[in-house]
Amino acid sequence: MKIKLKKFTEFASDILPHEADYLASIQQFEDQEKADILNKIRLNAHDLQNKVPFNPQIDKRKYSSLMDWIQKKLDAIDVDKYFEWINDMDRKVITDALTVPEEKALLKTIKNYDHPIHNFMKFYEMVINYRHFLLIRLRNKDYREVNAFIEKYRDEYAFSKEVNEKLHQATTDIIDQFNSKQGDSTKWENWLEECFTNENLDGYNRYMAVIRLTFLYFNSREFGKLKKMYDQLDTLLINGLFYTRRILYNYYANRLMLHSKFDVLQQAEEYGYLSIRQKNSDHIQYLSNFSSILIKRGKIEEALNLLKESFSEVQKSSNYYQKIGFISFYIKCLNLHNQPQRGEMLAESFLRIHASEILNQRWYSFFTAYIQALIKQEKYQKTLQVFRKYNLINKDDEDRKKAIYLPTIRWYYEVALLKEKRIQSKEMVESIVSFSKEYLSDQHKTFVLKQVLTELENYIPRTVVTARAELFQVKSN
Repeated sequence: MKIKLKKFTEFASDILPHEADYLASIQQFEDQEKADILNKIRLNAHDLQNKVPFNPQIDKRKYSSLMDWIQKKLDAIDVDKYFEWINDMDRKVITDALTVPEEKALLKTIKNYDHPIHNFMKFYEMVINYRHFLLIRLRNKDYREVNAFIEKYRDEYAFSKEVNEKLHQATTDIIDQFNSKQGDSTKWENWLEECFTNENLDGYNRYMAVIRLTFLYFNSREFGKLKKMYDQLDTLLINGLFYTRRILYNYYANRLMLHSKFDVLQQAEEYGYLSIRQKNSDHIQYLSNFSSILIKRGKIEEALNLLKESFSEVQKSSNYYQKIGFISFYIKCLNLHNQPQRGEMLAESFLRIHASEILNQRWYSFFTAYIQALIKQEKYQKTLQVFRKYNLINKDDEDRKKAIYLPTIRWYYEVALLKEKRIQSKEMVESIVSFSKEYLSDQHKTFVLKQVLTELENYIPRTVVTARAELFQVKSN
C-alpha cells in the first residue's frame, strides 16, 4: 500500500526543533493551509514520540512548495554552507577560474555586506585576494569598491584576529587545567563571556567562546552558570544565529550533559536522540553520552543495541579519549544486561592493546566498568590483582582532588577486600560514611552515590544497610 505524503513526511521528520522554531518566526504565509502545515512540522519536531500526521487532502503542490521554501530559508542562514561558498570563491579567485555570473554575485555580496557575519575573517581574507585579482587586471572601478570594503573593516578584522589568538591561549589554559588539575582557568571567564555577548564580534569567535566556557564550567562544576549561558544561546539559535546543523548537534549533546548534571534525565534523553541523528567527527562522543543517559533511565537493551551498531565505526577511530569512553559504556551495558563475562572479555581485549592510552587518559571510566564486570562474577581475588597491577588505589588517591571525584572504584576495591576477609565490615561502613558525607550537599553526587550503594547492596547487604543508617544519622545531625 502506497504511503501518502511519504516524501514530505520523511523531509519534515528530519527538521530539528530550532530549525522549526526559526522557520515559524519568519514565515508570513497568506495561505493558511501552508501556515498550518508549518505549525504541524514545528509541533512534531518538539514531540518526537507523538507525531501528528499531515493532511493528505491538501493540494500536494503546497507540500512541494513548502519543502522548497524551507530548504531555501535554512540554506540562506547556514554558516557552513556560506563558509563553503567563501572557500570556493577564494579558490576560483586564486586560480583565475571565476565565471562572470559568480563574479557579479561576489561583487554584490561585498557591496551589500552587513557586519558582522559568522565567517567574517575568512570572508575578509578572500576579499583581500580578490583585490589582487582586480588590481592586476586594471579593473579600477571594482577595485575601488573592494578596497573601500577592506579599509572600512580593517579594524574589525584586526580585532577578530586578536580575539582568535587570545581564544587559543584561553583554550590552552583550560585544557591544561583539565589534564593536570592545576592552574586556574577561571581567570578567562569574564573575557569569554564578553566575547559571547559581543554582538559586534563575528559569530565564529562568539561560538568559540561558548565552547570554551562550556569546558570551563564543566571543569569547575558551575552548572548553574552553564545553564544560564545555554538558555541565552537557545534564544540566539531560535533566531537563526550560529545556524548550521553541526552546531545544533553540538548544542543538543551539551544540553544532554547539562540536564544529566541536574538529573533531569527525560529531557537529557530527548536531547540525546537529537544529538546522534547525524554522524560527524564527534558522533562517538555523543553516542557515549547518550548511552549513559539510557543506562540511567534503565533502558539498558536500547543502549546496548545502540553501541553494538556503532562498534565497527569506533574501531576505526583514532580519538582515544572518545574510544575509551565508548568501550567503557559498552562494558557497563554488558554488565547491566547480565553479561559480565562478555564485559570482562571486551575489557581485557581492549586493555591488552591500549593500556597506555587508558592509564593516561580515562583510566577511571574504563576500570570502573572492568572491575564491575569482575565483581558481578564474584572474582574478588582477580579484582585485587588488577588493582595491584595497575596501581589503581594510588591513581584514585591522586584523583580525590578533582571536582568530579567519586569513591566508586575504591568501594569496589574494599568490597573485594571484605569478601576476601582482608578487612572487617566495620571498616567498610566507615569508608562509605566518611566518603559519602562529603557530598551530601551536592544533589547530583548524592544521586549517583545512592545508585552505587544500591549496587553494592547486592554484594554486601548488611554492611550497606548499616552504612546507610549511620549516614542518615550524620545527615540529620
